[in-house]
Amino acid sequence: MFCHKPSSHCHLVLFCLYVISCIGGRFSKQDNYCNFSNTKTNFVGSMNADKKDVCEIEIRPLAGPKKDVSEPVSTSKRQTWDNKREFVLAMIGYSVGYGNVWRFPYLCYKNGGGAFLLPYILFVIIGGIPMFFLEVSLGQFTQMSAVEIWRLVPSMKGIGYGCTFVNLIFCFYYVLVMAWSMLYLIHSCLPGPLPWTTCDNWWNSGICVANSNTSATNDSAPNITSFNSTSPETEFWRNYVIRQSSGIDEIGSLENWPIILCFLGSWILIYLCVFKGVKSGGKVVYFTATFPYLMLIVVLIRGLTLEGAMTGIKYLLKPDFSKLLQPQVWVDAGSQIFFSYGICFTVMITFGSYNRFHNNCYRQSVILASSCSLTSLLASFVVFSILGHMSVTQSKNIAEVATQGPGLAFLVYPTGLSLLPAPRFWSILFFATLLVVGIDTQFASVEGAVSTIVDSWPWLERGKFGREKVTAVLCVIFFLLGLPLLTNGGLYIFELYNMYAASGISLLSLAFFEAVTIGWIYGVNRYFDNIKEMIGYYPSAYIKICLRYLIPILSLCILIFFCVMYKPLVLNGYEYPTWANAIGWLMSLASILCVPGFFLLNLCKGNGTIYERLASALHARSLPVTRIRNLLVYRYTTRLGLAQATAKTQLELSNDIHQYKYTNAYPFTQHYHNTDES
Repeated sequence: MFCHKPSSHCHLVLFCLYVISCIGGRFSKQDNYCNFSNTKTNFVGSMNADKKDVCEIEIRPLAGPKKDVSEPVSTSKRQTWDNKREFVLAMIGYSVGYGNVWRFPYLCYKNGGGAFLLPYILFVIIGGIPMFFLEVSLGQFTQMSAVEIWRLVPSMKGIGYGCTFVNLIFCFYYVLVMAWSMLYLIHSCLPGPLPWTTCDNWWNSGICVANSNTSATNDSAPNITSFNSTSPETEFWRNYVIRQSSGIDEIGSLENWPIILCFLGSWILIYLCVFKGVKSGGKVVYFTATFPYLMLIVVLIRGLTLEGAMTGIKYLLKPDFSKLLQPQVWVDAGSQIFFSYGICFTVMITFGSYNRFHNNCYRQSVILASSCSLTSLLASFVVFSILGHMSVTQSKNIAEVATQGPGLAFLVYPTGLSLLPAPRFWSILFFATLLVVGIDTQFASVEGAVSTIVDSWPWLERGKFGREKVTAVLCVIFFLLGLPLLTNGGLYIFELYNMYAASGISLLSLAFFEAVTIGWIYGVNRYFDNIKEMIGYYPSAYIKICLRYLIPILSLCILIFFCVMYKPLVLNGYEYPTWANAIGWLMSLASILCVPGFFLLNLCKGNGTIYERLASALHARSLPVTRIRNLLVYRYTTRLGLAQATAKTQLELSNDIHQYKYTNAYPFTQHYHNTDES
């Protein structure tokens, strides 16, 4: 039969057939035809897209199994969390990761304690919570990875690639912290006294003095004054764990076999937790997300009872306002928020994409982001209470009692554990917990990398054990890339990655681009409409203000401040040479330049004048391809039922298509509108 375009009945029939056909789930593109089928009602229709004035519909029988449409499903197979608890625990597990337990305390110590907390809290309110919610909600709405979600604004797809680069760098260098934890765990299980509590080992020097509060004794340096002494924890870390050279110029060799084997073992553990995706990793978080809190509380209680503990707490809470004039304090505070929250790492987007479409991610994001910052503060109280005690026992100022580098936690936590009753028991529990915390962190990061790869190249996941093979190859590559970190100069390389490649200006720049893209190009009002589609109501207007104004302005000001006041990287008094800082800047620019690079590429590939190409590049789509079918079918069939699909319902469906303007999403809507709108 034929129906002419001016007729409203043609529109009505087409929409009825389209809605019914979506239930069957067979929607495929063949040449210039838009085919849609319905197995429940046993008919199929097609519209000739070449004829602009006539819609040709053919009805023919079609057999096939019925499909359940009780909830929106993606057109491609997408893994999902088994329940909301797994998502919440995975996010908590990530928030109790090394970014909080290990990285936050040493950044706080490095930047003057309380002086660091002021910009940190400011970033939590302005940038942390809004950006956390933005990434989780984008992943949940699109059901896509961190690269594919930028089909919303194709010219800004470089954001996804920049975040992926940051995450890939993070994946292979951050496992070193897991290897350190595993080495401490192994030595905690060996018979004899804990090796970091005694001074009679081959790696100890003549000025090593054991803590008088531990059960260990010091036989090697009985006449050394405490002012010139070093602790056994410090020498175990420096002379045995990392075997540190004098600078990045002296890389040394791969001779530290204990740490090499622990590094390999860490990657094997990560693979076993990740290779099945969220189906395996989602189970691990039931333990790894909860037990670290117990251990932190136990060590905190003991730390607060030590002599000098309040000295450390005061140092943590009392700000030195002169530190706020240093740009690195602001950069570290801002990047620590994004680092510990997993923002611009592809992690939040990936985890959000495994959610059900109507999950209330707004409420969860506020709670989870707040818990992340509270965990950082809890870990800081633990560290600084023990630092205060160490300053008393060593007769040193608290700012000089320990190194300010990434090894701070591995100096402080062993000291605190050695002061507990049955120190071996608590050391085994704590370092086992620290190891599984690392699994939490790396599970999220590696899963984000694997998800981005298989979403970009779906054929890699096909066949038997497709995803497992991709994960295995990725883990092997990361292991090989991480080998230079295990040399004598590995700590200097580690800090170079930590301060340039996966932190600092890289994260601030990518967060700036994300906020500008959603707030201005895609449109914050359109984004809020998408959120309402998922959770049923609009979020706070404060999120709008942050995305459009506060996050871009604050990030840009800090970036300018950092560039103007830039100083070379320093680690424990060692200033990195010019060539090392240049490599660091290149790593930072590698992720940042992805955004303008892909934007310019989009301009070059466009048609028309420069103005027309620019307008096209700043052109946003309302909804990616994979969501159009899910939204319409769920709203107009599952909730209402076909029997209630009245003319009013069909009119609402028509209005929604015009409202979202799904051009180029499916040929059906493109040719139905016969317009260039998007």
